[in-house]
Amino acid sequence: MQNFNNFINSICPLSEAAQIALSHKMVQKTYPKNHILVPDLSKCDRLYFIEKGLVRIYYHNQEREITDFFAAENGVFGPIFRSKPIKDFIHSVELLEPSTILSINIFELENLYQAHHDLERLGRLIALHTVFMLQQRIDSLQFASAKERYDDFLENFPTILQRAPLGHIASYLGMNQVTLSRARKQKH
Repeated sequence: MQNFNNFINSICPLSEAAQIALSHKMVQKTYPKNHILVPDLSKCDRLYFIEKGLVRIYYHNQEREITDFFAAENGVFGPIFRSKPIKDFIHSVELLEPSTILSINIFELENLYQAHHDLERLGRLIALHTVFMLQQRIDSLQFASAKERYDDFLENFPTILQRAPLGHIASYLGMNQVTLSRARKQKH
């Protein structure tokens, strides 16, 4: 839980009382590679923090899996991404590596926000960061070339290239593996 404490204090230092209250509500579990942590994110009632490992959020479109999001160490994810399914697209969370995950029930977190305003500020800052990341992703998919998207991915997620299958990365970048291969060759 030390990674988590370092992470939250780097964003917004918490009072000792808030840290203790939060730590009592957090649940830590370790899962194997390829474990489906959340089968349907729209029905999820927990917020997750990755102490160690790599996850992807994905959905099925016809016969293809589309990767929507990656998160590695110090990543936060949960139902903030989807409060209900869009059409018939159910987003799932898969662990791409053996992972140690901390989680907290959303309703318990809301109660902690009421009791500890510094914790509420932390939640707001994490939410703002998430919105900023999602806006960057949308802008990238709409306006950037395949090479620009790949270069941006390398800059923002340098370790994921060695840790995630190329098919998942290509899907995340909105391209097929052939286009990803061309973008990678242009880089070298």
